[in-house]
Amino acid sequence: MMTRHHWVRPVLAALLAATGCRPDSPTTDTPAAAHTPTPAASATENQPAAAATDTFQLPDGQVIALRPSSAAVFERLAAAETLPPDLDAESRDQNLTATQGRVRRDGLDLLLQPAQGPVVRLHSTPPAEFTLENGDAVRYVYWGSLPQAHQWVVQAWFWESSAVMLVDQRTGRQLEVAGRPAASPDGRYVLSTSPGLGGGDQVNSLSLVQIEAAGPRLLWQREPEAWAPERARWAGSGRALLRISRVDSAGQLPEPPAPAYVELALPAAP
Repeated sequence: MMTRHHWVRPVLAALLAATGCRPDSPTTDTPAAAHTPTPAASATENQPAAAATDTFQLPDGQVIALRPSSAAVFERLAAAETLPPDLDAESRDQNLTATQGRVRRDGLDLLLQPAQGPVVRLHSTPPAEFTLENGDAVRYVYWGSLPQAHQWVVQAWFWESSAVMLVDQRTGRQLEVAGRPAASPDGRYVLSTSPGLGGGDQVNSLSLVQIEAAGPRLLWQREPEAWAPERARWAGSGRALLRISRVDSAGQLPEPPAPAYVELALPAAP
């Protein structure tokens, strides 16, 4: 697999510094005043609230509780996904014809034309220069779109890690995040999951992006130590389900991993 030694690009590094990102361990602290949106109807509606199994803290001090869910509930939400299955390092551009010419390939360049502003040009490193010694080497592949959030999704492969570029279809604003993104039903947020506890330099993180009129903006990225976020699906406005893998008593992921399913309510952004 072609991945990158240090996946965090300069723009994202600055954003993470602003959000005070740090690894999280499970905590039992209770937030003094955690503001959460009114939950949307879900498969657990009218059932007693399950006890939280883990929590993680946001940069502003709010604590998010992870409550048990199930594979059946998670799979019922699959129909809302718009991205194709996960890509690998040898994948080619996915279904460019669906973009009606607004995304196209020009040799090593991937060109994305927003509704307003200049074309976004993402240049891949020539194969001969894609080496461990080249810390700036990158390969861009068009993955698909999150239509409700007005975002094109581009997979970025580095030497020992990968990320995705969100490119706003309206303005061309770009944001790099780790993992696989999933857009909320109202298109206001994107939750991205990056499982990175299995070794290598891939960051283990859960990220929340707000979609503003100007484009995507990173709200926070957290790096849990006791579980790996594998996939996110939204159950409604402000509520999402995660498929995760937990570490064992030795701090290692079991082989094969045993997936667990949790639900979380996300605080409303200011």
